[in-house]
Amino acid sequence: MTEDNWLGKIKVVIFDMDGTLYQEDTFMERYIRYLLEGTEHEADTEAAISMGKAIRSGEHFFGLGHFYHLKDDLLVVRLEDGLARGYAWDGSSVPMRKKVYKFDSILDGELLHIGDPWCIAAMFSHKYKLPAMKLDEAFNRVRREMLAAPHRFEVHGGLMQAIGELGVEKRVLMTNTHQASGAEFLEFMRIGHVFDEICCGAGKPAGLDAYLASLLRQGYQADEILSVGDNPWNDLHPAKRIGGRTCFISPYPSRDAEAWDVRLTTLDELEWLLRALNKRKTKEEMHVWHESC
Repeated sequence: MTEDNWLGKIKVVIFDMDGTLYQEDTFMERYIRYLLEGTEHEADTEAAISMGKAIRSGEHFFGLGHFYHLKDDLLVVRLEDGLARGYAWDGSSVPMRKKVYKFDSILDGELLHIGDPWCIAAMFSHKYKLPAMKLDEAFNRVRREMLAAPHRFEVHGGLMQAIGELGVEKRVLMTNTHQASGAEFLEFMRIGHVFDEICCGAGKPAGLDAYLASLLRQGYQADEILSVGDNPWNDLHPAKRIGGRTCFISPYPSRDAEAWDVRLTTLDELEWLLRALNKRKTKEEMHVWHESC
């Protein structure tokens, strides 16, 4: 089997949910607004939203794929060989107490990876030292809005169908979203029943590391596993480290320099990939059947 035909080997597909099974571009502004609403920092709302949009679009020096230092309030850029460079919010370079990190095993409470727009909002909650309850309230408020007019997101029927028709051994959903909201979103998309395994509150990337290890113990080969997601740190790096296949889908630019097997921007493209995977699998199965006759 040639490298071009790797899709035919896939037996397990692991999907992220938010930003992967649907795409919605307006929630981040409301999320940041709700975070600062009623706090002493409310006057900073428009500036924070503007900066969040610039980070998301790639127009800011700091972008998706970089890190935020939770204790020192620094913007952290990953360099080669585990080196890191710190910046203040105004863009000035700041010496870091720790200049070298083992980026595949960052300690909780040290660095926050800014992998998607949800992380941008979470970063502002840490910058302004907001209580966890405020973050939870803003998160849940935005999530409820995303399921109702006028902010209801559009379900991509073709993609949902393509997932349901996948001819693989395991279709897995892993999301860091908590169980209640995760279940509501799956019900809204009418997609929950097609997955063989669903894990909400997955605690990725560590949770994905553990799940991948369990697949290997079950006898799956690394290159038989495809992980699909919009947050490389949570969804893709764990699979890449073990030799698995990766699909990065996001409409936003990323400063993560890692090369992925597939780089997509739209849900239409993801539907096409899954249909190509299914077609490739069918051809491989027919070939095996003919060989056995």
